[in-house]
Amino acid sequence: MGDLWGVALGGAIAVTGGAVTAILQARLQRRATREQYLWSKQAEVYLDVLRHGSGQIAHMDDDEADEQYGWAPGMEELRQDLTARVQLFGSTEVEALWRSVSQASQRLDFYVKENLLVMRGDRAVVSPDAEGDAEYTRLRQKVSADRRSLVEQLRKELDANRHLRQAA
Repeated sequence: MGDLWGVALGGAIAVTGGAVTAILQARLQRRATREQYLWSKQAEVYLDVLRHGSGQIAHMDDDEADEQYGWAPGMEELRQDLTARVQLFGSTEVEALWRSVSQASQRLDFYVKENLLVMRGDRAVVSPDAEGDAEYTRLRQKVSADRRSLVEQLRKELDANRHLRQAA
């Protein structure tokens, strides 16, 4: 009879251990799936920030967005969508860096339109004198530096190097 109790106890322990293991594995799988989903959404929105996040598709709360410079009807919807996705899936650091790039791009765009555009037939082009213009150079360097900082932050948050190594 003692052996029967021992076998029953061993069986109960094995069943309980198996059930606990299955529950833990299911929980870990759900967590991994959720993390992968969130990583994918973040990667998607960060790619869109790089594709659209210049001065023309600025942060929705950016007071410097100015309709007189080429806003098309779909631009406001795109701007609202991108802002909402950055606020939902992005970090506060990325949002701040995106705003900085947007503002720097807008300042450069405004300066060029007000000071350096010349007409060539039916097209407006940047004046050949632009490269010697100190303010133009400063503004271009600011846009470039801010964009580099944004890209570095995006890559850091997405842990892009690790993911690229795993894919290889």
